[in-house]
Amino acid sequence: MNDNVNNIPLTGNNTVSNNNQSNEKTKRNNKFVLVLLIIIIILIGYIFYSMKANSSRIEQLKYNCTPVNSYKEKHELDINSTLVQDLYRKVHTNIREDLAQPDWDNTMKLYLAYRQIGDSYKYDTNCNMFNASSMEPYSCEVSINFTPKGFKVDTLIIEWKKLFGEDTEISLDNIKLKNSCIGGFEYIPEREEFVQGFCGEENATSFKADKKLTKAVTYNDTIILTENVKYRGNEKMDLPDYLKSGDYLYTFRLDMNYNYVLVSKIYDDKDMNF
Repeated sequence: MNDNVNNIPLTGNNTVSNNNQSNEKTKRNNKFVLVLLIIIIILIGYIFYSMKANSSRIEQLKYNCTPVNSYKEKHELDINSTLVQDLYRKVHTNIREDLAQPDWDNTMKLYLAYRQIGDSYKYDTNCNMFNASSMEPYSCEVSINFTPKGFKVDTLIIEWKKLFGEDTEISLDNIKLKNSCIGGFEYIPEREEFVQGFCGEENATSFKADKKLTKAVTYNDTIILTENVKYRGNEKMDLPDYLKSGDYLYTFRLDMNYNYVLVSKIYDDKDMNF
C-alpha cells in the first residue's frame, strides 16, 4: 500500500516547473528578438545616415568641382578666379598684335589657336617646300643662326577645337599677322606641318595699350568677359583708325566637350571709364 503511494507521479509540480521553464525561455527569446530588432534598427539608421552623408558629400564635391553654376539671370564672377583668368589669357592681345592685325578674322583665329601650342609640341625641322613668296617678309634657310621649328597640323586643329569648338569650321592657312613679323609659320599641306620662317624686320612700336579685365558675368552656359582698353599714340604718329579705345566683350559658351569656347569678340562703343 505504501509502496503504491510513493510511486504516484507528482504531475502537478512537474507541470508548473515545465511552465516556468517555458516562460523563462519565452522571455529570453523575446529579449533576444528585441535586442536583435534594436540592432537592426540601429544598422538601418546607420546605413541611411551614411547614404545621406555620402550623397551630401558627392553633391558638395560636384559643386566644388564645377567652375560655374547655371544661372538663368546674369551672375557676376570673380575676375581673379582661375577660370576667368584662363579664358582671358587665351584671348588677351598686346599692342603689337593689335597693330599687326586690324581684323578679327580667320587669320587672327589661327594665330590665337597657335598661341595655345606649348613649346613641347614644336620641334626642329627643315625648310623643304617652304614658299617665301607667300610668306613675305618671312624666308626660310637653315643656317648656324636659324633652325626652323615646326609642329603638326593635328596639333593646331586640337587647339582650334578647344578654343573655338568642335563644330567650328577651320580654314588652314599660313599663321602670319598682316602688318608685322608676328606668327611666321607656313602651312605646308604636303608635309602636314607648319614650318617656321625667319623675319629680320623690327616689331617695336611706340604706341601703347592699357588693358584691364573689368567684369565677368555668366548665365546658363555662357560667360562674357569685359575688357577695358585705352590706346595711346605718340607725338609723331596718330593711332590707326582701327585701334579703338573702349570696352571689348568676349563671349564664351560651354560646348559638348565641357570647354568654354570663344563665340565672338565685339566692340562695345561706350565712353571710357579707365
